[in-house]
Amino acid sequence: MAVEKLSVSLPDLVAARARRAAERAGVPLSTWLAEAAEAAADLADAQLAAQEYAAKFGEPDPEELAQVRSELAEAGVGMPEPPEEAAARQAALAKLLGFSDERRVG
Repeated sequence: MAVEKLSVSLPDLVAARARRAAERAGVPLSTWLAEAAEAAADLADAQLAAQEYAAKFGEPDPEELAQVRSELAEAGVGMPEPPEEAAARQAALAKLLGFSDERRVG
């Protein structure tokens, strides 16, 4: 996987919170930041897609929207991933990619 090294500036409080979150997740800060940036980009893409859909087809029917939201909640979409599940997913991906046990994905 190609990696681009960046220099970013964060407010002190945000940087400290990110470091603590990465430590709790057991991943390097760069991995945690990459995952957070990817999640934010995914959300921005989804919001744009929803806006484009609404512009083309109109706003969704409130009852249908409520049903979709209910089904998504039932499926666990939007819920935080438990750390043990995140670790298992990363380990499985690392194995699929042929990484050694010492290397982490991300």
